[in-house]
Amino acid sequence: MTIWLPDLENSRGPRYLAIAEALQEDLSRGRLQPGVRLPTHRELAYRLGVTVGTVSRAYLEAERRGLIVGEVGRGTFVRGQNADGAHVGDVANPLPIDLTRNQPATAAAASALAATLAHLSRQNDLERLLVYRDERGLPTHREAAADWLAQTGIEADAERIAITCGTQHAFHATLLAMTQPGDTLLVEALTFPGLKALASRLGIRLQSIAIDRDGLIVDSLEAACREGKPRALFTMPTLHNPTTATLPATRRRAVAEIARRHDLLIVEDDIYGFLLEDHPGPIANFAPERTFYVTSVSKSMAAGLRLGFIAAPAEHSARIAAAIRNSVWMAPPLVAEIVTRWIRDGTAHRLAEACRQNVRRRQVRAMEILSGYDVETHPSSFHLWLHLPEPWRWADFCAAAENRGVRITPPDVFVADRAAAPHAVRVGLSAVESDARFESGLARLAELLASPSEPRLSVV
Repeated sequence: MTIWLPDLENSRGPRYLAIAEALQEDLSRGRLQPGVRLPTHRELAYRLGVTVGTVSRAYLEAERRGLIVGEVGRGTFVRGQNADGAHVGDVANPLPIDLTRNQPATAAAASALAATLAHLSRQNDLERLLVYRDERGLPTHREAAADWLAQTGIEADAERIAITCGTQHAFHATLLAMTQPGDTLLVEALTFPGLKALASRLGIRLQSIAIDRDGLIVDSLEAACREGKPRALFTMPTLHNPTTATLPATRRRAVAEIARRHDLLIVEDDIYGFLLEDHPGPIANFAPERTFYVTSVSKSMAAGLRLGFIAAPAEHSARIAAAIRNSVWMAPPLVAEIVTRWIRDGTAHRLAEACRQNVRRRQVRAMEILSGYDVETHPSSFHLWLHLPEPWRWADFCAAAENRGVRITPPDVFVADRAAAPHAVRVGLSAVESDARFESGLARLAELLASPSEPRLSVV
């Protein structure tokens, strides 16, 4: 193992990014050679005076960039040949099992895409997909979107719907249209990391609302509205990310009533709503005049399509259209045409149903492997929220899992404010297409849970 120590003296921004960028710089300048084994998470954390979690995130970022790779039981290596001459990352040394992502399997969607593209290639009206259109999307595309949203009970006609480049873009367009820098946005105490990053860029202040195992606590929401003047609430009431909580219908009505009394806008993220057969009904149905309902096809069809939908109050449709125009002008009509055809010919429903069946099957297996541990989940959820037993702490557990070839999502990325992150981790169940690797990853986590926490470095 090399005693590699990055120079962070003049670095700015998050420390984990600074470490990853220093590693990339040292590789490009030849100060690190392919095959070199890097310091362990703990060793580097100790030498830099940062947390183990920071180093874990740095190594994950470096791996995402293709700079390094971890070998189970051996450590982390610069890409190339290791000390034994074996190529790091080949079949004999597989890449880590990635349980960080929530996305459907891609094989069926890829096959459907090939067929759809072949059919499109024989059409003689493709020019309509190659010119500037209404920022909200073609009428036929919005009509198909309205039909798709109806499966989760959303009551929205095509005129209220805008097509976006995924949910992140939908959030961006909504906040751009409806907020100003300095506004306060209420969020659950644990919230979507992408929303946190977006709010920071737009100069929006986040204020957390307490949650329990059923989701957002309405008394906490009421108190926040009385004590301040928040502009909007961002909430994920169905299969919440990361806790998987689904807000009961009574609380949804209460949220709508509170929002109406305090003139609070609502941004409702329902990206996982399609997974539930007994969907309690969107908050948007209880307060349609102030709720921006957002979802996409990333979880139900394919993440790479990057197509999302906003069902906005009618009076705000023009502002949403302007925000889309000012950000990307319009979502690609070609992608919207593909999704529209899938909705019309039943492909979308087949892909969504296959996703539901796969997730439910894997939830059953996950509960068997993790039996006896404190797990918050739902039989139809893409992920589970694993509470760590004493004496495990989340940073140590994530680092230990990484050392054993399993990547999981740490809790600090979800924390809305400066509160301490809970000692829990999110475990994704859907992105690893191989059942064998999926079960191997969970089995390694179960082994860790059953073992003593690795001792912390001594403080001197």
